[in-house]
Amino acid sequence: MLLSLASWFNGGGVFMWAILAVLAFAVAVVIERSIFYYIVCRRQGAKMVPAITTAVTGGKVADATTAIRGRAPVAIMFRTALDLFAGGMTSAEIQEGVEAAAIRQMPRLSERLNYLVLFANIATLTGLLGTIMGLQKAFSSLGAIEAAKKAAILASGISELMVCTAFGLMVAIPCMMAYTFLHNKQSRIAKDLDESVVNLMNFFKKRLPA
Repeated sequence: MLLSLASWFNGGGVFMWAILAVLAFAVAVVIERSIFYYIVCRRQGAKMVPAITTAVTGGKVADATTAIRGRAPVAIMFRTALDLFAGGMTSAEIQEGVEAAAIRQMPRLSERLNYLVLFANIATLTGLLGTIMGLQKAFSSLGAIEAAKKAAILASGISELMVCTAFGLMVAIPCMMAYTFLHNKQSRIAKDLDESVVNLMNFFKKRLPA
């Protein structure tokens, strides 16, 4: 099995290694983004807001701040709002502080995700380039071969060289699927963050002077 796989891989030419490198980078991005979305950002802001508002209403701001753990964007923005509230800031000042935190935190939701689209395009184009370069090499070597053998050798060469295109597509398709899946998750997290921050700010506006 391993020998046949190695033989298949070597039949694609040197560009197979470039596609393999793209695959390695794509896997690294998928793992990193999955950890961020499903572990770091696993706590939903919408579920945290009622606990925060209850604690603030009961005068337990410190307890609410302590309960917001983690480095997720929504947690950092909530802590910013509570720290400003505890410091006696007005609702407008809290709003400005949260907006400043959002400028730093929101890009974290999408960073490196678009690399998967880039990797998909690189894998596809590298596969085509490898096949074209291989075909050019195969056709240029036909001059030194007997006419009776040219068709068989050319057919064999084309079959092997198409492996490079196939491998490029085998990498590109999962990259696009992973991008779509993770992008949808990122959109849901961003929507939850927006709604929860708005709800928390509305709560502060009702309790504090503008």
